[in-house]
Amino acid sequence: MNKTQRIIILTGNENSIQKALGVIEGFKAITIVNSLSKEIIENVFKHNKNVLIAKPMYNLSYSKYNPVILNVVAGKTNIKNLTLGLDNVMEDFPKILDSLDIDSGDHVSKDSTDSNEVKNNCFICKVMQGKPEHPEHILYESKNFIVLPGLGAFFDGYVMIVPKRHVMSFAELPEKEYEEFLQVLNDMRFILEAIYKKKIFVFECGSGRNGGGKHKTSIVHAHIHMAPTEMPVLKCIHKSGIYPALINPRNLNKYGEYPYMLYIDQENNWYITGDPDTYFPRQHPRQVLADYMGLAKGEYNWRTNPLRERMDVIAEKFYEFIRKEFNNLPVWIQNSTKKFI
Repeated sequence: MNKTQRIIILTGNENSIQKALGVIEGFKAITIVNSLSKEIIENVFKHNKNVLIAKPMYNLSYSKYNPVILNVVAGKTNIKNLTLGLDNVMEDFPKILDSLDIDSGDHVSKDSTDSNEVKNNCFICKVMQGKPEHPEHILYESKNFIVLPGLGAFFDGYVMIVPKRHVMSFAELPEKEYEEFLQVLNDMRFILEAIYKKKIFVFECGSGRNGGGKHKTSIVHAHIHMAPTEMPVLKCIHKSGIYPALINPRNLNKYGEYPYMLYIDQENNWYITGDPDTYFPRQHPRQVLADYMGLAKGEYNWRTNPLRERMDVIAEKFYEFIRKEFNNLPVWIQNSTKKFI
């Protein structure tokens, strides 16, 4: 996982620096400051962001933070020499940081804010309408939810619980639908634990209201991810630089206004990061799990590694279990799965 919580120093011609800052200020993992102090640095780091300052009065006491110095010039970027050219700051700034394993975050100008545009192009809504680009397996269906294998399944048993209605997050569900979701969640835990002999890590990358704060290529139709794993959830989340708060599951509806990350560990402890000033990377829980598994950089990314063949494997294992154990299952699970086997 690319890191945050670094100090980045811009040097060069004053006019060039100001032009670069006009673009850089839009990157979500960057906070631009006018001066350096321990308090300023710690406050930025607390929100899981990088500090960026232009031409500071450099103080050797900050060398312990291992600052990165980028030289801003007119013309083209030279990534190897850490030179940022003004010809293409939007594309080149994150490339330089990526070469140093630093996360720049998405750029706010690319945020999704038009809920109608998002809904009309929603992949999950197309699945509901039977018009997806690829045929999808449905594993389980209740009145208001379906369960699908997850795209980009770099681990065994990856499934998603999806509301049939187009809502931005599970925090927006009305009470009756939320109660139904909890039942579906329990059913999926039971089935996945029986198949994979591991307890389940559950997570959601919740979109803010109307999809605000999400990149346009994000799927903002709510979906909960489930992963059979022995990963120590809270320990690994903390290691990534994020410190979520413990919440009561009944209080999730308080977090629908802004994007959030929800993490539910194998003992059903619910943790959330819902501070709009805190940066969390895209696909953050997937990145944490991939790091725990020791995977190569980028293997977590379902866009570049869709692993569609793994969806078939997950579905067949699920169907095989249901067929074998059908008569021993609770009647509501029978009713939710029988037409798919």
